[in-house]
Amino acid sequence: MKAKLIPVLLLLTTPAVAENDFDAYKNQQQQMANQYATNTQQDFEQYKKALHAGFEDLQQTYLKESKRYRQRVIRQWGDFKESDKTTWVNYSANGRVRESVNFSTGAVEVEFLAYKTDSAAKLKQQAQQNIVELLSTNEQQAFANDVVAQKVETKIKQHSDVVKTGKPSVNNLVMAPLVAKIDLNNKPAVNQLAGKLMATATTETKPIDAKQQIVKVRFKIPAKLSAKASRFATRVQQIAKKEKIPVALVYAVIETESNFNPLAKSHIPAYGLMQIVPVSAGKDASKYLFGKAKVLAPSYLYNSDNNIAVGGAYLHILYYNYLRKIEDSTSRLFCAIAAYNTGTGNVAKSFVGSYNINKAIKKINKMSASEVYRHLRKHLPHDETKHYIKRVATRMAKYQV
Repeated sequence: MKAKLIPVLLLLTTPAVAENDFDAYKNQQQQMANQYATNTQQDFEQYKKALHAGFEDLQQTYLKESKRYRQRVIRQWGDFKESDKTTWVNYSANGRVRESVNFSTGAVEVEFLAYKTDSAAKLKQQAQQNIVELLSTNEQQAFANDVVAQKVETKIKQHSDVVKTGKPSVNNLVMAPLVAKIDLNNKPAVNQLAGKLMATATTETKPIDAKQQIVKVRFKIPAKLSAKASRFATRVQQIAKKEKIPVALVYAVIETESNFNPLAKSHIPAYGLMQIVPVSAGKDASKYLFGKAKVLAPSYLYNSDNNIAVGGAYLHILYYNYLRKIEDSTSRLFCAIAAYNTGTGNVAKSFVGSYNINKAIKKINKMSASEVYRHLRKHLPHDETKHYIKRVATRMAKYQV
């Protein structure tokens, strides 16, 4: 009798045991999922916090060190010159030579500290040697001479998890866009060019104390030597193809932002050929490129190849993401150009008086491309951007072929 009860008991108890085990398994899985979600959220919050701290350190260090360096230079030179979007200012490592190159006009000014007792022949020899060194300076050397950028780099490296650093090229010479038709790696050719430039230069001196003087040499690089766009042609074409944007657009933005000055810098700060602002365009582009937003360090953005990649990525984001609902491709292009300079919020504001881009797009889609262009030129919040969209659109024409 008892032997017959065993199978019955098993039939009665086994499903209950199985059901209890399955409930325990479900509970365990739910607990693991909850813990994973909690950990993921905590990691995300920590990353956001670290990213914010990285951007803060970049901005604050740039402002503090710029002010400190300005004071130091004024004590030595009596005035201060700094790089901007189209002009590269380079101070030698010992601080006794200062070079200023305007990539828009080709005007060059080489200054150096000398003793009043130095002969004219010695001063001329020193001036020509400085020109040789200027023509031979690569991106890495120029970056090493940038005291403020070095301080920023050192400070933000403590946020290694959220910072993307790089190496400016030892192969890319800063002056190459202006003298693309001369082989700057050929020492005899460089010496010969320096001699020719020196022969056209004007020289003046300015006393700074009882013993020293500033020798200032000015000359202009002939336009016939320049082939700015060709210097970056391979990379521009590569990135334009990858990001599905017009080659002419990339060229036109580079010319408008920096006039092909690879060491371009503005006070925001923005860096390099396409004037990437780490806290805005750099943040969006790095998330697109690397899967996570990064603080793009000066060393990363002063590498021309990196800079073009980041700028191209941001143009892609504007055209294919933020402004994707604009139906007419030309209208969308005009809005992307304006947004590259001032952000999509200000583009929206020019149409609807608020930063609501979706609301603005509804209005844009009722307009022709020419109407959109004229509207942007007239109603964008800042004059700089009104001029910017015209410059880029006009310059695209010469790069169409």
